[in-house]
Amino acid sequence: MDRNANAYSELFYHCVQVLNQYDNSISEETFLEHYFQENKVPNETFVSTILFDCIRHSTLLKTIIDIFYATDGIHIRRSEHNIYKIIVYLIFFQLDTVGFKLLRGFINSVQLNRMYQFLKFLINENHLETIQKECMKLYEQEYIDDKIGRVMKTYLPDLRGILLDLTDAIEGRTAVRQIPEPTKIQPFNLTTPKARIVPIPKIIPKLEKARTIPKTTYEPSREHIELEKIREDNHRLGLNKLDETRTLNCHFLQTEKSSKTQKKLRKIIEERDKNLRFDHFRANPPPKTETNKIPVKLNVATILKESQLYKKQEDDVRRRLMDFEAGGKDAQEFFQWQQTMQKQDYDEQMNIIERKRLEGKMSYEEAILARQRLVDENRRLADELKRQTQEAIENHVKEKVKEEQRMKQLIDEVVNGRENAKLSQQKLQQYKADFVKQYKEEYKQLMKQALEEVGINVF
Repeated sequence: MDRNANAYSELFYHCVQVLNQYDNSISEETFLEHYFQENKVPNETFVSTILFDCIRHSTLLKTIIDIFYATDGIHIRRSEHNIYKIIVYLIFFQLDTVGFKLLRGFINSVQLNRMYQFLKFLINENHLETIQKECMKLYEQEYIDDKIGRVMKTYLPDLRGILLDLTDAIEGRTAVRQIPEPTKIQPFNLTTPKARIVPIPKIIPKLEKARTIPKTTYEPSREHIELEKIREDNHRLGLNKLDETRTLNCHFLQTEKSSKTQKKLRKIIEERDKNLRFDHFRANPPPKTETNKIPVKLNVATILKESQLYKKQEDDVRRRLMDFEAGGKDAQEFFQWQQTMQKQDYDEQMNIIERKRLEGKMSYEEAILARQRLVDENRRLADELKRQTQEAIENHVKEKVKEEQRMKQLIDEVVNGRENAKLSQQKLQQYKADFVKQYKEEYKQLMKQALEEVGINVF
């Protein structure tokens, strides 16, 4: 970036230089302090704000700059990315504060062709959608809508005006373009609504007063009282008649029993008396609970049913009394016979149960004996198997010993055979040596004799 004499150019130059020279090895305050000591900066506060905020929003700014270099800024040098980073920061974060005058001054400080390409990239709707999609991967949608969407909707006409001015400057036109005014929002002419009429409340109808329950509902009726009186009279007459019947002399109904029967009866009575106990402790019966008998008014059907029930009971009592008058016998003999038969049945049943119990016991004992026999048989088979196994092991051991002895004998024979072979070989060698020695001696002797014979002939 070239440094011009313009005040905006001077300030913009220092902003770019601060971003270019800053290193993460030291803090921002220390770096700015050294930079301000070495350079004369017209607005140190603004430069410090640019550095701090660009570092703070570095992810968002880097995303936008990378999209620019990937689309419209292919032929622009990467070393100038801090220039466009500051422009993006001013548009999206500080445009409400600094205004368009400072922005125009910074834009005019850079080559017009490059800034024209960059502003054209920012105003393009397709690129804006791409920027918003990529930024929403890093930030929330509300934050992106506030920082990018709101700013572009608000200041889009002004940015287009700056782009038109750059176009005129590039093409060499000096006439001022008429920038259309932005559309002003006018409020709707709405009439005020009328006050709502409060509806008249409906009258709640009152319920009619209920009639009181008549007292006769829970009191017995006159017919019921008369029936109760008749029932009590009939019951009393029946009891009186029963007492009169019991007081009658009924000896003509009884027959005399034999002395043997009387003895048995006395014996039975004595045995029963012996079993009686009159001095044992008796608990008092529990007190009867009192129930509130609430009188209920009965209808005609209930009264007739109850009257018929009492009439049936009176007929039963009357019939029983008539049977007694006609000479009905005592049922004691039948009861005795019934007890005897029941006892016989009980004895037979107990005998059957006892027989089944004994049969079960015998079956249990037979099962024990069978199990014992099975255990003995298994033990005998196990002993036999052990004996056979022991014999087989002993036979195997004997055969093993015999085999070992035979192998040992065979090994000894082989060893002895090898020793005999060595002796035979030694004897053969000795024989050969003796034979050669004897042959040599005989040869010498023959040669000597031949030489002697030859010498004699010569001389």
